[in-house]
Amino acid sequence: MQTFKTGRLCLVSIILIAHRQLPAQTKTVIEVKIPERPLPVDEMIYGQMLENVNDSMIYGGVVDMEGNEQLHVTPLVKALDVPVMRWPGGTVVYEYRWRNGIGPRSLRPTVPTLAWNGKESYQFGTDEFLQWCRRVGTAPYINLNMGSHPLYQGTLWEALEWIEYVNGSEATAMGKLRAYNGHKKPYDVKYWCIGNENYLTGRAARVQDHDTVYANRLATWASTIKAQYPALRLLGVGHTADWNKTVLERSGKYIDYLTQHYYVNAKLKDGKLQDASSTLFAPAKMEAHLKLLGTQLEEMNRKLQRTHDPVRLCVDEWNNRHGVFDGKDYKFTRQSVRKQFDVAVIAGMLNVFIRQSPTVGMANYIFPVNAHGLIRTVGTDDAYLTPLYYLFKQYRSRMLGYKADVVVKGPGIPASEAGMNITGDSREVEIMDKEWLPFVDAAAVLNKDSHILLAVVNRSDKAAQYIEIAIPNGYKAGQVWELSHTNINAMNTPGNRFEIVPKTKMLKQSGKKGNIQLLPCAFAMIELLNTNDMIIQILRE
Repeated sequence: MQTFKTGRLCLVSIILIAHRQLPAQTKTVIEVKIPERPLPVDEMIYGQMLENVNDSMIYGGVVDMEGNEQLHVTPLVKALDVPVMRWPGGTVVYEYRWRNGIGPRSLRPTVPTLAWNGKESYQFGTDEFLQWCRRVGTAPYINLNMGSHPLYQGTLWEALEWIEYVNGSEATAMGKLRAYNGHKKPYDVKYWCIGNENYLTGRAARVQDHDTVYANRLATWASTIKAQYPALRLLGVGHTADWNKTVLERSGKYIDYLTQHYYVNAKLKDGKLQDASSTLFAPAKMEAHLKLLGTQLEEMNRKLQRTHDPVRLCVDEWNNRHGVFDGKDYKFTRQSVRKQFDVAVIAGMLNVFIRQSPTVGMANYIFPVNAHGLIRTVGTDDAYLTPLYYLFKQYRSRMLGYKADVVVKGPGIPASEAGMNITGDSREVEIMDKEWLPFVDAAAVLNKDSHILLAVVNRSDKAAQYIEIAIPNGYKAGQVWELSHTNINAMNTPGNRFEIVPKTKMLKQSGKKGNIQLLPCAFAMIELLNTNDMIIQILRE
């Protein structure tokens, strides 16, 4: 862990103050402070997830309907440099049988899927997924079926055999089977999750578990797996603070992550976002819940004597879901293409993960291709990029290093006016009605060269926001990377693929000040370049 000397903190402090010529109500003030002991931002927060949700995500997405890799999609995924990829779900794990997805593809069964009213052909099985992960350069993460349904539940021995098939040597029975199927070397998959949303009411192949039921079974599964494979990183199902407390008390010494799920919701009518504030400010409620769980985790890790190897949170599923008005109701659909306002929501959620690092040690966006995707396929040999593709790629390549503390003061709205339409684990928290939510949201990191990257979002759907930056000693204005559009409902389409694309420019600097204007729902990443070799040396001590 790097340590900063208190007397030198002033060298790396930034104050963004409002332009004095602007009306008072437009001023935004952001102060960025480098802590004495800066904490790392884990690259795993930029993960993704694959699940056969009957929306051309896997079949018709990363592979064709016969399970053959879509060669026009693979390079696009590879360019994202995704750090981790979760599979096979999600809800489908309750009915997924891994043995159906190995061996000769011509012998694999096609079965109806209960969860999504589709079908699973098992053509994209374990070996296909793991080899695809190698080709796109991502770490695979496999989810085990640990449900309670009498017909569909996965057993511990079934999970152990799956792990052995993936990671066992040729001397083991399952490792020998893998070699027979043409894959001699173990895959060495590190991340394995035990269960998925076991707390939810019964549906399809799922039976609802009480927290004690799940926690006790998790303790048995996780302790058995760790005894045989101590190097694995195991994930257990997280939920509310009470649920997490029970799980940690009974299984905390065996697991490495607790999973959390959050879905912001957006209502669209005639292609336009409705009740915009309830969507754009919704990440604030997710952050309030993550703070609550982070405080709990800190206490539990002390009790578990895991302060040097703490249990952390994995936001295993997250997105901004669209409900499209059909003339009567708002109906959830994964086919609604990502728009400019999605940029503001998703950047806001990524900023939360950065601010809540390292408590949040992993996050998996749902999904990379089609179905809410960063990439949209066209036919069987074409694809185009949504604005979120550019956003994820920029965060993944630039927002790495150590987090800085950011305080924002400026125009906004009280929480009572926000609504914050978000479902999932955050339901148990409430934000005080009088709490002020600025229109500008920001997170900052200090990279390995001590340059400062500031990710800034305008959460207003109507008004531009103005920011003036005081450039500190030892720094100079760098590049501004911006993703914006004059219409918050604009999107890229097959016929107009470059409606929303990144633009770059140099930050305007006059003396020790710079300034930037953000359109509604716009995003900008502001670079402040370090010019002081002494600061670089301090950061490397």
